[in-house]
Amino acid sequence: MRHQNELIATVLKQAEVEKQRVLNIADAEKQRLTMEADGRASAIRAQGEAEADIIFKKGEAEAKAMNVKAEAYQQYNQAAVVDKLITNLPEIVRAMAQPLSNVDKITIVSTGNGMSAGASKITGDMAQIAAQVPALFEALSGMNMAELFSKIKLIGDPSKPPSDGDGPASKAKAAGK
Repeated sequence: MRHQNELIATVLKQAEVEKQRVLNIADAEKQRLTMEADGRASAIRAQGEAEADIIFKKGEAEAKAMNVKAEAYQQYNQAAVVDKLITNLPEIVRAMAQPLSNVDKITIVSTGNGMSAGASKITGDMAQIAAQVPALFEALSGMNMAELFSKIKLIGDPSKPPSDGDGPASKAKAAGK
């Protein structure tokens, strides 16, 4: 019996040792797989965050570019309107004075009373016709010339707004009145 007990103890001890060894290997494998999965998850998460950051930065850069373009287009549109206005003013005045070019002869009858009589009256009438151009432009386009001129940035210093006393807006107002 003793031999049998020793045999059982030896076999059981070896079985117990083998069982513990297998459990240790299984536990180590479980930890290895868990760590590998965590590593892959972290790598995937880091890659996703990097891609999201790239997408965000790309979108932010595109938005800034669009804002720059919008500002440039706005400045271009204002400049184009002002350019068209200024370059076409002589044509408008010419068209308004066209009927006078068809006159062959003018007979002036002056009674001599008053400051505007004779040839100076015709010159004054021509000046009044030219002074009506801003009002005509405003009526046709719906834009206020004085307001349009006040929005033009000062040449050479874009940070200063036009002043009220001597800027293009006050000159346009004076010309329109």
